[in-house]
Amino acid sequence: MSDEIDLSVTLEQYLRVFRQPELTRGQLESLYESVELFLDEIIPRAGEILPQGDLNQESVSLALQLERALEHALAERDAADREYERRVEIRGRMVAALDTLDDFMRQMPVLAKREIAIGTAALDEGFELRDGGAVRIAPAQDESDPGALELRRADLEEQFTAAVAARGELMRSTIETLRDRLGFSADGTGIPWVLRELATSGLDVAEPFAGTASILPECALKDLLRQIIADVELARTAAEFDESESDFDESEND
Repeated sequence: MSDEIDLSVTLEQYLRVFRQPELTRGQLESLYESVELFLDEIIPRAGEILPQGDLNQESVSLALQLERALEHALAERDAADREYERRVEIRGRMVAALDTLDDFMRQMPVLAKREIAIGTAALDEGFELRDGGAVRIAPAQDESDPGALELRRADLEEQFTAAVAARGELMRSTIETLRDRLGFSADGTGIPWVLRELATSGLDVAEPFAGTASILPECALKDLLRQIIADVELARTAAEFDESESDFDESEND
């Protein structure tokens, strides 16, 4: 790079140079610091009088142009970094949501099978099952040894209650994680921001949620998946409307 500086270079030309990807942020920051130090030396602060030298006014103008261009280029890098980090976060959130759904579909059959096995054993032995996992002694059961019968009832109830609770906890935690990862508002209103951002990027993510919803029985998770599918459609429609509005504005300005 030549030591001669072309004073006719414009601010936009500087920006084109500083936007080159091979220039690192560190190089831009180093150059910016050098320009700042130079300007600190030649521009007096309030109440300060600097000695007059042979400083060319064009050199001052060039330094100010460099400062502006570097500030702009660094701001662009900051914005690009934030956008990249946001895209990475959104992708990570979506992957986490799908992983959560996959985990649910793997674990729920195991928990349901255990709950059914315990409940079936209790019924086969003549006990009655109640909501929440309670096990009760039926009037028709043989109570010739009431102590042993109560011990067996208590054992089955402990197992059955734990199985019911495990299933409920998996449902609850899955719903909570999906809402958190997809960016639902606290009151559940509005389009979750992750789904909105994905729609703006042109991605339709409804399919995995629709596929899972289609095989679930009626439950709270199925209700949530239906809401997610509807929100994806709303987000897609909103993104298409915004794009058409932008195209219209551009045609108006041509």
